[in-house]
Amino acid sequence: MAMKYMHGGDIYTNQIDYDFSVNINPLGMPLKSIAAAHEGIAMAGRYPDYRCTMLKSAIAEKIAVDEEDIILGNGAAELIYALCHAVKPANALTVAPTFQEYEEAVNASGGSVKYYMLCGEDEFDIGNNILEHITDDTDIFFLCNPNNPTGRLINHDLLQDIIGKCEETDTILCVDESFLPFVRNGSALSVIGKLGISRGSILVIRSFTKIYGMPGLRLGYMVSNDRELLNRIRCQIQPWNVSIPAQMAGREALYDDEYIEKTLDMTEIERIYLNEGFKNVRIKKVYNGSANFMFFLADEMLYDDLYEQGFMIRDCSNMKGLCEGYYRIGIRSHSENQMLVRALKRIENKEP
Repeated sequence: MAMKYMHGGDIYTNQIDYDFSVNINPLGMPLKSIAAAHEGIAMAGRYPDYRCTMLKSAIAEKIAVDEEDIILGNGAAELIYALCHAVKPANALTVAPTFQEYEEAVNASGGSVKYYMLCGEDEFDIGNNILEHITDDTDIFFLCNPNNPTGRLINHDLLQDIIGKCEETDTILCVDESFLPFVRNGSALSVIGKLGISRGSILVIRSFTKIYGMPGLRLGYMVSNDRELLNRIRCQIQPWNVSIPAQMAGREALYDDEYIEKTLDMTEIERIYLNEGFKNVRIKKVYNGSANFMFFLADEMLYDDLYEQGFMIRDCSNMKGLCEGYYRIGIRSHSENQMLVRALKRIENKEP
């Protein structure tokens, strides 16, 4: 039986003109990263550096941690699975809805997941009562910030309380910050700054996939204050898991601050444009998010109607805690966003 695909971006089995189901930087890979990846392909006759020395050094300098506190992965997903195989959590906690790979990875390692259910009436925000769900029986708590698919940031004071509660209960805290680079001044909100002062085990996951527009290269990293745990995770990862092109492209991306500023400016402008364009009878509510995508509630036929117009959006009804009618779109280039808004207007007016 074939594995069911649970994510966006399945352009290989869907013939569409515009893919809004993914939340990838529409600027594409930085030009210097593309050039570096090409150079890396020419070097593909040798094995990659399994230590990822140069890339790890660049990351350590960028986020101000020791190189020994970093693990590189073939995308963030590999690191999530490696973590679960290393820890083998019997009882994991996360919120719902959120990124489904946390549950998949826990299940693959023989554990089970408990959920803190988010509520639309509360804008899908995490409440202070989340602390009651972190107990002595909780082996690991997965938290996505900003959350996917809602785009909501957790309250900073509550995040500090969560760190404290995880310390008290000896719960590993894994914070997925794959979308935090899309938040202006997001580094001030990162848990990375807490690693040196926390007594508990904290893991932070970052992805090159989203912010640097390189999902096809597969690159992510994990940083932690618990080196013993990191060593256990390393033992779960095969050697040479990060290719030469990925290592070289990632290193160049880290130095491209102008690219990040351009991304932030474009994302803010296009979010305003789409919010205005989404004032449509087919759309019931748009949730105010902080990432490079928009989460909204619409009528249940919107996916099919847009598909007929050549657009694919992310149907979120297969996410725990959501029902039919919840969707997510990535914020694309202005020309693509214009085409989407025009398609919505045609559907609203029942035009062909």
